[in-house]
Amino acid sequence: MQSITALGVFTLLAFGGACSATVAPTVATGNADSASGDGGNSLADGGTATDTGAAVVPICTSTSDCPVSKVACLEAFCDSHQVCNLRPVVDVMSCDDKNECTKGDQCVGGACKGAEVQCDDANECTSDNCLPAKGCDHDNLVKVCNTKDLCQLRACQSGVCTTINDKPCDDNNTCTSDSCSQTAGCQFAIAAGASCDDNDGCTKNDACKFGKCKGVGKSCDDGNPCTEDGCDAKSNCVQTNSSKSCNDGDKCTMSDACKGGKCGGSPKPCADSSVCTADFCNNLTGLCDIAAAADVTACDDGNGCTVGDKCLEIVCKGGEAKSCDDGSPCTMDNCDPVAGTCTSAPIGEGSACGAGNQCLTNGSCKAGVCTGDLKACDDKNPCTQDLCDPASGVCTQSQLIDGTPCVTGKTCQAGVCL
Repeated sequence: MQSITALGVFTLLAFGGACSATVAPTVATGNADSASGDGGNSLADGGTATDTGAAVVPICTSTSDCPVSKVACLEAFCDSHQVCNLRPVVDVMSCDDKNECTKGDQCVGGACKGAEVQCDDANECTSDNCLPAKGCDHDNLVKVCNTKDLCQLRACQSGVCTTINDKPCDDNNTCTSDSCSQTAGCQFAIAAGASCDDNDGCTKNDACKFGKCKGVGKSCDDGNPCTEDGCDAKSNCVQTNSSKSCNDGDKCTMSDACKGGKCGGSPKPCADSSVCTADFCNNLTGLCDIAAAADVTACDDGNGCTVGDKCLEIVCKGGEAKSCDDGSPCTMDNCDPVAGTCTSAPIGEGSACGAGNQCLTNGSCKAGVCTGDLKACDDKNPCTQDLCDPASGVCTQSQLIDGTPCVTGKTCQAGVCL
């Protein structure tokens, strides 16, 4: 059929699988041109097509009117709105995802996908990788490589596992017979009973036993339980201090241990937790004896409502009663002997109070507070603090700090609101 185009712009969205169109029909003045036009713009590339025909026509009437899609795994078709659009091709259609690390690429759900290429060359002397632009890549490694012969040392050279030398099996032990087994590796058979030299001048009759050369030790005991006795390379006896437990023979010490080559212990604790006793250990019996502390020693009688407690004949005696006066004539003050805290409870409402306050008249208790009529001392100056002396009843005024706000927009200066 003849291609008829209308003025419009078509854009194929390869990543969304959609095709959008904006159409503005015009009045025809002649026959229709091809969809590409002289400019060579293809709808599949997102180009435009124009026509000056007199009739208003759709973008397409069938899929054959649509340009070929240039997006892998998507094909053009004429949708129900007579607009060229994109849709996924039939699955398993072959394609190329431009990735050398995949093979057997096929269209699946509108996307080109392939199976992963396996690059393992079964060579332990190469590092196998895959580069999307190149494909399989094998780099030579430098490392010890495996061998079935456990008596050889092998290493990778230029990508090949190469024998370097025979595996050494000498354990430098005169009491073993050294050999190598291709399947088990180094073998060290024990040479029991063979004569040897342990290179120790402080031993004699050296012989192999359980794979080690041992001799009978020279006696260097000095009779001190707090030294480790030994022999040096010159066959001389030497003693070194130890830290092991011992017995110093003192009944008033405990946890005896060696220190500096001597045995000593910690003093046996005899304190009975009372500061009113002077406790000590009797060296003859190892028992604790008790003596009275000085009578002026400070202590705690366990009563939180006493202060200045002192010892008297190994007993702690309470001192003066703790003051709990809160200064209010309208409360009853008490002390809790367990917690040692003071509490105050209001006395009867309306009780007279404030007899000693010359700035208060008609004083009476209310909810534990002494209230009444306060003497008027206000001098009507916002820049002074007005006070009354409770002892004399005399009013006094003191200037507020310069800069203190007084009335709106003004501050105090030398006791005057300016």
